[in-house]
Amino acid sequence: MKQHIKIKKPAFNLLITGLIIIWVPLTLKAQLFETNELYSNTKVIKGKYYNGTGGGGYWSLDYVDSIGRIISSESYHKKQLMSRQKFVYDENDNKIFNIQTFDFNDPERADTFRFEYKYADKRIIYQFHKLSENDSTVTELIENQGDTLLKYQEQAFYYRPKTDKTDVFKTVYTLRYRNGLLISKEKYDQQNNSTEFLKYEYFGNGRLKRRLLERIPEPKIQDVYLGGPGSEDESYKYNLDSEGRIKVFYRIINGKKYKIAAYSYE
Repeated sequence: MKQHIKIKKPAFNLLITGLIIIWVPLTLKAQLFETNELYSNTKVIKGKYYNGTGGGGYWSLDYVDSIGRIISSESYHKKQLMSRQKFVYDENDNKIFNIQTFDFNDPERADTFRFEYKYADKRIIYQFHKLSENDSTVTELIENQGDTLLKYQEQAFYYRPKTDKTDVFKTVYTLRYRNGLLISKEKYDQQNNSTEFLKYEYFGNGRLKRRLLERIPEPKIQDVYLGGPGSEDESYKYNLDSEGRIKVFYRIINGKKYKIAAYSYE
């Protein structure tokens, strides 16, 4: 799925076209691990993306299986196919394979990202994520205080061919829950000794209403948001259909409402 991207200015020119389409609100949830919403009575989801303004001709098609899971996704710019992905799930409806079968920037390349999980009462307590031949991440539950506070440690392993060594980066996530909803996420980067604090507010139906981000220390390089307007403090508005699916998604920043995406379902 396409993402809402936040990058540092020096990395701006490294973006590829397929990544800057839009942040899809279908996956807009406060979480650590990606969760996959099930779409009952749905075969195809068509999305149109407006970038907070008039749009730039970007749209997508997501194909849904009989259980309601998205099993393939195609991204377009006008009539040009930009990317195609396929997804395979385990019995808990978590992705175990994300297969990129087409990328406009490198049509001959096919990438496969693999996931492995361990569960306790269907809660993920271990995730292995294979990023490439030599790169991966491992995320493990290291503390659980009555299911209201969970702490995970992520280790990222990146191989450096020039030195023939693997660098290891550690990040600790502290998650706090209330009534089954994640109300805050603290991300501590051990290498840089920096922390991000995310706070979340919700509508009565459980959809995310507001997200507030704070960093300690404040970054020296200003963030650049792509794929639509973005801010450290942003709110959300949704128009839903009779089955509770998103029809139109808005992001609200400094009191101004931006139309981000519209969806239709078959």
